[in-house]
Amino acid sequence: MNILRIHIFIVAVLFIKFAAVTFGNAQENIYNSPIDNATLVKSSEKVIVRFISEKVSSASNFELSVTKSDGSIVEGVTNILNDGMTLVFDPKNDFDAGDQISVRLSNKNQNKLVKQFSFSVDPSPINESDRIRNIERIRREEFGFDYRLKQESIKSIAALPVIEPEITIHVNNNPAPGTIFFGNFAANPHLAAMKSTGEFMFIRQMPSPCYDFRVQENGLLTYFQNFGQKYYGMDSNYNVVDSFFTGNGYETDLHDLRLLSNGNALLMSYDVKIIDMSQIVPGGQKAAEVTGLIIQEVDPQRNVVFQWRSWDHFQITDADSVNLSLGAIDYCHGNALEIDYDGNIILSSRNMSEITKISRSTGNIIWRLGGKNNQFTFINDPIKFSYQHAIRRTAAGTYTLFDNGNFHVPKFSRAVEYVINENNMTCELIWEFRRDPIIYSFAMGYAERLPNGNTSISWGFSNTTYTEVTPAGETAYEFSLGNLSYSYRVVKENWFMKPLSVNQQTAEEFDLTYNYPNPFNGSTVINFTLPNSSNVSLTVYDALGKEVSKLISNQFTRAGKHEIRFVADKFSSGLYYYSLRTEAGTKVHKMMLIR
Repeated sequence: MNILRIHIFIVAVLFIKFAAVTFGNAQENIYNSPIDNATLVKSSEKVIVRFISEKVSSASNFELSVTKSDGSIVEGVTNILNDGMTLVFDPKNDFDAGDQISVRLSNKNQNKLVKQFSFSVDPSPINESDRIRNIERIRREEFGFDYRLKQESIKSIAALPVIEPEITIHVNNNPAPGTIFFGNFAANPHLAAMKSTGEFMFIRQMPSPCYDFRVQENGLLTYFQNFGQKYYGMDSNYNVVDSFFTGNGYETDLHDLRLLSNGNALLMSYDVKIIDMSQIVPGGQKAAEVTGLIIQEVDPQRNVVFQWRSWDHFQITDADSVNLSLGAIDYCHGNALEIDYDGNIILSSRNMSEITKISRSTGNIIWRLGGKNNQFTFINDPIKFSYQHAIRRTAAGTYTLFDNGNFHVPKFSRAVEYVINENNMTCELIWEFRRDPIIYSFAMGYAERLPNGNTSISWGFSNTTYTEVTPAGETAYEFSLGNLSYSYRVVKENWFMKPLSVNQQTAEEFDLTYNYPNPFNGSTVINFTLPNSSNVSLTVYDALGKEVSKLISNQFTRAGKHEIRFVADKFSSGLYYYSLRTEAGTKVHKMMLIR
């Protein structure tokens, strides 16, 4: 009998260990947001659970239970996203301040716990007016007082004739082929695409300053506009056809947008919290307004599939030379995102003088370069970089960035290229360019390697706007903007080598063209072509998918071209969808109403 009991005990112990290992491995293969034990979570967050290495056959196979510390159940809806790997719990109401939330994911078919984690909601969320004021302060510190025009200035600009930016070309010595893109901000903001000769291929006067005008990998032209506080996308005819913005209640930041090969968008947001800094640093204020960073990957349906928060991975004291005794603190200040060779995220945090590599699967930090938490040995670069911008990976596998050099002695800015060895943890400087005479740009700036080997350098706050240099450091091209006009980022792109897939139609298909004008104010025209007569429905939906107007309702329509005017006098500004449904199928486009 004793031997039998011993055998039963051994089997039980082994079973428990096996179950623990199995459960542990399952937990490691699942990403969740908020992360376990996260604090200061925004009340408008959705709960995200993603299976890293497998797809989910149906959301009904799983039970995602969300409860408060008092045991009450949080009501909401769980959906599986189009990637087949991500479950999102959308609470019926926002979480309450200070809520302690527990999440349990169970497989109902197998009757087992798959994942469990908990987090706490921000107990003292900042009010909206203070949040806006804090973000305004940060942006004005970086971009100056003209970064956002007042409403009366916008109206006065609209009444003026279009005035092209003043361009002075200083050097034009066989530069790389391509088109120069920039958005300037001053009293006369524009979006511009320019030949090296100074001839504008595209110029559009804008109602408010714009930033980061460039070509994405899929050929879409994107830019950030203050007027809408989001990124917009234009097709090859310069029609606005899309917009990109963060979710979960976060406001989109203007510093970077990367459209990914899987169709998703990578964006940032600045997140302001009330922090008792007296518990962190001597002389700290008890209710300081501290700004952190949010990174989100958003799918084409604008669902957040990945979220990373600086609050979970950085310390406020990681800031480089930031006065932490002030009432308003920007300790991170992310300003650039890049996708590395292995698909993970590289982040540039200006106010930490740090480049950080982040796992796109788990959200964990892979390595930290520069700043207080540097893990690398710098080779050939004893001064390192400080308050940098624009980390970019080159086709050769090296990395370029714009070193603003705020803490160099004497101060100067430069473009640099590094070889990063992740095995030996070394960062070797193999190329740099310092302009003669020296330029110091305390904010903004950009550097990127061009296909022919030249380097494109945008100088930010400087009298010289843009320089293109050869590998030998010779200036191939240089121009400046006049009238105290600056550009956050100037880039050169092989624009006409990247056709836009959204314009491609086959002759056999019915054709729904993009509305014109777009964006529009008041009314816009929608055109479609039918190769064959068909019953047709043309419907307009708002950004949430709610039907707002039925322009054509299952009406027999003859083959040929048709034009419909959509009058939107009763609708508010925002993104809308229009859907054409025929017997051959359905097509959907987006349009932007701006009042």
